[in-house]
Amino acid sequence: MSLQLNVTKKYGGFELAIQTVIGNGITGIFGPSASGKSTLLNCIAGFEDPDGGQITLNSKTVFSSSFKINISPEKRRVGYVHQHSALFPHLTVRQNLEFGYNLTEKYRRVGNLEDVVHLLQLEQIIERGVTHLSGGERQRVALARSLAASPDLLLLDEPLASLDLPFRGFILEKLREVSRGWNLDMVYVSHSVSEMIALADSVIVIRNGMKVVEGNASLLLNNSSVADYVDYGSFENILQGVVDDSVDENLSALTIGDVRLITPKLAAEKGKQTTVSIKASDIIVSKYLPAAISARNILKANIASINHSENSTFIDCEIGGRVLTAALTRQSVLDLGLRTSDEVYLIIKATSVIPMELY
Repeated sequence: MSLQLNVTKKYGGFELAIQTVIGNGITGIFGPSASGKSTLLNCIAGFEDPDGGQITLNSKTVFSSSFKINISPEKRRVGYVHQHSALFPHLTVRQNLEFGYNLTEKYRRVGNLEDVVHLLQLEQIIERGVTHLSGGERQRVALARSLAASPDLLLLDEPLASLDLPFRGFILEKLREVSRGWNLDMVYVSHSVSEMIALADSVIVIRNGMKVVEGNASLLLNNSSVADYVDYGSFENILQGVVDDSVDENLSALTIGDVRLITPKLAAEKGKQTTVSIKASDIIVSKYLPAAISARNILKANIASINHSENSTFIDCEIGGRVLTAALTRQSVLDLGLRTSDEVYLIIKATSVIPMELY
């Protein structure tokens, strides 16, 4: 997929002016409120007309002010999931899904409707009216409705902003699965650094309608140009793993890459995938192997990078083919004499590993 953008859009004293090329995978659009993120998505989808410029999707021009081209939204083959699900309130879950599915030519369909229902675990609510759904259920249905139409590109505007932890974990897991398994490219808008790093293959940061920087999502932790509007205090590692076994009646084990992590009791069965969250500030870093300590997880790691922000220093640690990020004070880093490539031990209490399950 190739999405080429060169658009301008004015609202009063605000002007969006973005020129960029978005490639395969999941591209994050990150920035503070009122930076133009949603306006950019609306221009891509065709819900708003740019004042000028051009939008090209997969070599097809869908908007051009110079050539007077403006393809209607329904013909752009772009799916859109909003923060507030925007379902048809007078229809059931099934009827909402069938709406886009039935309008999609058979040769374009990636799978059948049952595949989408099973993927997002909607079997138990499929005949229910959408006004009787919880917020998390509505967002699952909104995602399913977009996927049922087999779009060439999926736009997501703060889809997890109003959801609690289990639904956040579930939808993040499904977005990763769909991106890779269905080969569906996505543009994902969020103000959450944690979501960006967990999900996005690349990120574009915008502010005041302008592109500030773009690159790997990790730049959000080490770039001074974004530091003043990143909520570093809430940064969490969002990790997907496979349930290993029960440790006892209160604890489980989760395999993440080559790492075995002791967690609170998980609902998922052995061999199933699940997602957990670990706050960066809950990870203790030691230069020496601790002894006689109550924490259930002591993980040997190597420091891949040290990223300083205004209030915290983030230590990216390679462990078992994965990266865990710990947040320390700058003084702690100095006192420990931490350097890139140092061998360290990460100390994580089992209770600091938060399940993001939906079962």
